[in-house]
Amino acid sequence: MPDLQLNEELRDGIQEISNIAVGSAADKLARSFSTFVRIPIPSVRLVDAADILMALTAVEQGERVTAVTQPFFGPGVSGEALLICTDASMADLTQLMGHRYVDDDHQQIELVLEMAFLLNGSCIQGICDQLDIGVLLKHPSMLGQHASLSEMLSDTRFPWHQVLAVELNYAFEDYDITCDLLLLFHEDSLPVIFRQLEYLI
Repeated sequence: MPDLQLNEELRDGIQEISNIAVGSAADKLARSFSTFVRIPIPSVRLVDAADILMALTAVEQGERVTAVTQPFFGPGVSGEALLICTDASMADLTQLMGHRYVDDDHQQIELVLEMAFLLNGSCIQGICDQLDIGVLLKHPSMLGQHASLSEMLSDTRFPWHQVLAVELNYAFEDYDITCDLLLLFHEDSLPVIFRQLEYLI
């Protein structure tokens, strides 16, 4: 497939529908946890295969993290959500989610998986609904724990030439939590997404 181009109009359109989806997800989180969620400004870009690893690992800048991946798919669309929480955030994440502090690895994994259920689906569904694309999500699964993202991905060979990356950095009032969500739409999805987007802009 030849490289697709993300012009300014398409980028602005994707950012706008991502903003709407993010607002809905933030509202659900705020009601679930009774706290104010600072809504991130989505970062939207096309990433080539040669730059994918660099782009992903730049998100967490070498910090030790717990990362969860969740594939999604629909008619002409596929991708995955990557939720990344730093180890330093775990105490506040536990408190935010109404649990006693846990230092057990399995329990910490359960917390991040629970956050993925709440956050990933709302964002992905919110974007695809606006594009009139039906989408199904598989169950989230662990990518890794207590390691940098670059270590987790060091032996990974990505089966893409390009991806559309939507990066969201969530923050919660009164909590010191670094929680990043990356939505990666595979290259075969891009013609469908761009075509549907053109109906809206």
